[in-house]
Parts: sequence; C-alpha cells; structure tokens
Amino acid sequence: MGIPMAEKQLTTDARNMLGDPKVALRMMAVPMFVSLMVAQVNIFVDTFWCSGLGTVALAAVGIITSFYLILSGIGSGIGIGISASIAAKVATKRKDEADNVASVSIKFMFLLGLLMVPVMLLISNPVLMAVGGADIYEDGKAYGLPYYLGAFIIILQGVFAGVLRGEGASRRSMMMMVTAAVLNIILDPLFTFVFDWGIAGLSWATVVSTAASLLLFLYWYYVKPETTYIDLHIRSAKMEKHVLKDFLAVGVPKAVESDIMAAVNFVLNYFVVFCWGSYGYAVYATSWKFVDLMLVPSVALAGALVPIAAASFSRHDFPKMRFSYGYAMGWTLIMTSAVAVVLYLFMDYAAIIFTYSEGSIAMRADVIHVTRIFLLIGVLFSAINIASSLLQAMRMANNSMWSTFLRNMLLIVVFGLTCTISPDAMWWGFVFCEVVGLILMCGWAEIGYRMKLKEYHRHV
Repeated sequence: MGIPMAEKQLTTDARNMLGDPKVALRMMAVPMFVSLMVAQVNIFVDTFWCSGLGTVALAAVGIITSFYLILSGIGSGIGIGISASIAAKVATKRKDEADNVASVSIKFMFLLGLLMVPVMLLISNPVLMAVGGADIYEDGKAYGLPYYLGAFIIILQGVFAGVLRGEGASRRSMMMMVTAAVLNIILDPLFTFVFDWGIAGLSWATVVSTAASLLLFLYWYYVKPETTYIDLHIRSAKMEKHVLKDFLAVGVPKAVESDIMAAVNFVLNYFVVFCWGSYGYAVYATSWKFVDLMLVPSVALAGALVPIAAASFSRHDFPKMRFSYGYAMGWTLIMTSAVAVVLYLFMDYAAIIFTYSEGSIAMRADVIHVTRIFLLIGVLFSAINIASSLLQAMRMANNSMWSTFLRNMLLIVVFGLTCTISPDAMWWGFVFCEVVGLILMCGWAEIGYRMKLKEYHRHV
C-alpha cells in the first residue's frame, strides 16, 4: 500500500524535472550517462571475452544482437511513451492518472513480454540461417536461446526505466542499469569459462543480471513506497482503452522506430556477409561497438529530454521546451564530436581490445579503418536522436517513426547497390544516408514545434 494520494508530495527528483531546464537536463542526463557508460563497458567486456572464441563467434554475436535489440527496443520504446505520459501528468498534478498509467503499462508489457517468448523461438533460427549462413548457425543458436527465453525480462527493463524517468528518478534508473551491468561483468567469465557454457554463457549472464536488477525497482515501489511519487496497483489495474492509448500513442511509434533499425540490420547484415563474408561481418559488428560508445551522451540527453519537454508541452511552456531542445542538441554535438576526435586519434590502440587473440588479430587493421569512417555516422546520428526526442515529447512520434523508416529504406537500397562494388562503398553510402536522415528528423522537429506553437496561439 502506498501513501494516500492527498498526503504524498512531489519528490525532489520530480521537482527538479519541472524546474530550470539546464538543471533538469543535468540532473536526469548525468545518471543516464553513467548507467549507459557502464553498460557500454559491459558490452566491451562481452566482446572482449567473445573475441577469444574467434571471428565466427564474433559474427554470430553481432547477428543475434539484432534480436536482442528488437526486444530491448520494444521495452525502451514503450518506456519512452510511459515516461512522457507520466511526466505530463506529474506536471499537471494528476497523480491518480500517473499511477494508473504506470500500473497498466507494467501489466500490459509483462503479458506482451511473455507472448514474445514463443514468437522469438519460432522465428529466430530460420532468420539466423538465412542471414548468417551455416558457419554461424550453431554459435548463433546457442547464444540467442537465453535471450528468447528471457524476452519478458529484457522488455521489462526498459518499461521500469520509463516509469522511473517519468517521475524524474533517473538516478534510480541508473542504479538499476549499473547493477545489471556490474553483475554481467562478473558473471560473463564465470558462466562462459568456469561453468564451460561457451558462447551461451555470455547471454545467460546478461539475462540473469538484468533479472536481478529489476528486483531494485520492486523494492522501491513495494517495500519503500514512501520514497517514490508514483504508487503502483498492478493487480487491480484495468487495461482500459484510453489508458493504453495514452502511453502507446508515443511508445508504439518509438518502439517501431527502434525495431525498424534492428530489423533492417538483418538485411544490412546479409549484404555485408555477401560482400565480405563472415570475416567482414565480424569487422563491421566490432567497429560498430565504438559508434555505440560515442552515442552514449546523445542517448542520455535524448532520454532526459523526453520527460522534461513533455512536461513543458503539457503546461504549454513552449519557450522552456525550445530551450531544452537547443541545450540538449548543443551539448550532444559537442560531446559526441569530442569522443569522435579522441577515438580517431587513438584508434590504433583502442582496436586492440577486440583483436588481441590469435583468432581476431588479423582483422585489427580493418577494424581501425572501418571505425574511422563510422565516427562520422555517430556524430550525425547523435543529432537525429535529439530531434526524435522532441517529436516524441510533442506527441508526434509517428513523424519520427516515418523519418526513421525512410532513412532505413534508403539504407537498404544503398547497401544493395554498393555491396557489389566494395566494403568502403557501403560505408560511405551509410554516411550519405545519415545525412539524409538528419535533414528529415531535424526538419520534422522544427516544423512540428512551429505547428504546435501556432495551434496553441489559435486556441488562446
């Protein structure tokens, strides 16, 4: 039982979210940045251990990661819709509605997560064989099974994080993510080498550590509810149409947007393997790890911007929303560009992390070359993230989704045309597609802001 609604006051986190946008972005983005950095260290550790198993294992992990990203994309995408909906209600002092959205969303997404288990078991292996081929199949099958069985756990992580961010508790979201990452780092070598589970040990470590981290969320909301603003009543929550629509209107397009990218990866993977074989795909997947690293500031600021801008939008505070967007965009470009410069200069040393073993050292030069091209993609995509977040905050997630769809369809066409030329032609085609994607997403964000501002003035 939570504290009665009339007695429960806004937490410090919630007040910060509704206050000065500079302070709000720092207070929410910094914990997300820390958690994402720890998660990236975790991914690097996973790849480090995997590189000792050879290039085929690296390629298998790269392909199966797309399945993992589909599941996490569902959770994090709907989580963004949840955070936007809760933040808007917190900003307008509709606590009972915020409680209901949180409770219904968890119940609905848990059931959806259970449904995804048989779906993933059914489709994963045929897709793996079609995309990766016979030489990758056995490793990919073993690595993927824990993810499919733990689909509901992976999805709930994004949902729980969305509830926390919705009430401004990004530090608690950080604690949950960091706990998962640290446990994963500990369990990776234990499961893989000590228990001798091989490549499957890496994915079992991820699922088990994620499940353990979710216990923190349950502790905060059920054992110590006086420390949270939101009260959960999951058992009694009724999945009414208007409540589902409230968070799914933003969450579904964002989830689809994330999963479009993950699904398109399967097609891109096919073209990479066609052009350069499993060796080339191992280079491609390994190089992309550095792009993920440089995108951490952007993802953190984008995640912080959604609830802050959504709260401002619900109160019709357009100047604050505009300032928050510009502030987040400026810092994203500064930090991402700085990371890109550092990686470019020290790539000869950074590549050693994933190419230290006899089975992977031969691809070091190619990893260095490809990563240096991909750094341009990272800078462009960081800005796309921020523009997408503004659209979600203004409940224009469909525009963001269609922009992502068009960009990714262009990617398929470009990869299909260039895979018969050379790997470099594919990489530079990728850069071109991200330039187009940047123009589309930022253009929609600007048009959307002006349109919403005009609509408000017409009704005042």
